[in-house]
Amino acid sequence: MSEKTSKIHGTREEKPLTEQELHFCELYVNGGLEYAGRPKKCYVEVFGEKAAKNPHSAANYLMNKPHVLTHIKALLSSDRFEIETNAIKLQVTETLKAVMDETATTDYTDRFGVPLSPAPLRAVSVNAAKALMEIFPIRHKEESRLRIEGGDGNVIFNVIVPHNPPQDEEAQD
Repeated sequence: MSEKTSKIHGTREEKPLTEQELHFCELYVNGGLEYAGRPKKCYVEVFGEKAAKNPHSAANYLMNKPHVLTHIKALLSSDRFEIETNAIKLQVTETLKAVMDETATTDYTDRFGVPLSPAPLRAVSVNAAKALMEIFPIRHKEESRLRIEGGDGNVIFNVIVPHNPPQDEEAQD
């Protein structure tokens, strides 16, 4: 069977990766903050700054090679990657819960001891809760119980800003 025929029938064997391609794939998947998910950076690290006139195009070309893409997909679907992903998900969850708890109830003062408006902090708490909901969606049988219904569906928050006494009054006390 010719190579062309074997491609059509899907019997062609996978091309082995070179050492550099393996290193590229490892960096792309397991390279940490500096390299993971950044093909151009991985390409320059593995092949050198002068390996291509346009490292971005060369990195994309390399990523689109079937044998390289197959290896990257295999690395991403490995048990180790799943365990790492779940560990990071737990860390993010715990951080978001801590942020949500702290900013929901804590009151802060400025450097002069004047209480600050809690509204920005409460907004941070709400955003942390939204992010948690994206990680762990909660589904209810009756969605209408979760909605706050009003005239036009808008919710209005009244923010009370603490009164700052003039500097002269503080000096008299």
